[in-house]
Amino acid sequence: MERRFKGVVFDMDGVVIDTEAMVLDCWDKAARYFGIEDMRPVAKSCIGINSKDTKKKICDHYGDAIDYDEVNSYKRVLIKERIDKGLLDPKPGIREFLSFLKDNGFKTALATSSSGRSAVYELDKLDLTKYFDVMITGEKIPNGKPAPDIFLAACEALGESPEDLIGVEDSHNGIRSCHAAGLFTVMVPDLLPPTEEIRELADAVFDNVLEVKTLLA
Repeated sequence: MERRFKGVVFDMDGVVIDTEAMVLDCWDKAARYFGIEDMRPVAKSCIGINSKDTKKKICDHYGDAIDYDEVNSYKRVLIKERIDKGLLDPKPGIREFLSFLKDNGFKTALATSSSGRSAVYELDKLDLTKYFDVMITGEKIPNGKPAPDIFLAACEALGESPEDLIGVEDSHNGIRSCHAAGLFTVMVPDLLPPTEEIRELADAVFDNVLEVKTLLA
């Protein structure tokens, strides 16, 4: 029997907004400014996790060699400068897909590890905030991805069971979180290709978010 879904829960960075490469570049530039070379591999390992877990991972890696708050503050300045210059783009197909969902009565939620302030600021810049019925952001959830908490909170806020919703993610930790929460888990890769483990956890892997429409026809 064909499964009928009632809505979609989206990750933001790398799924809705094309920010992942920009954030990695800003981490690297901020770190170099303070004398730390080639931070990209460590920053890349933080894709999909919240700010608290990012800080722990980076501090565990660099120890006393880094003043995390100093580097992170400068990284945020660099990101804001790029956004204010108009260097922020939606992911291909996302505006069309969100319009389709809104026009056809599907529920939508955002489940992002980013802070609420950052999420609203970036979505407003692209006029995308209006497409989401609810937004669950990183600071609202004590246990970040890969724990299922943020997706479960999004389901609860929408008033729907996880099995009636599709979750769309680009990161490995996001896929782990979405799968553990029990949503139909879709990966649309950005910077991280799916591994064998991730392919087993994901119910589908698509090249473009618009392909998710095939699940809602």
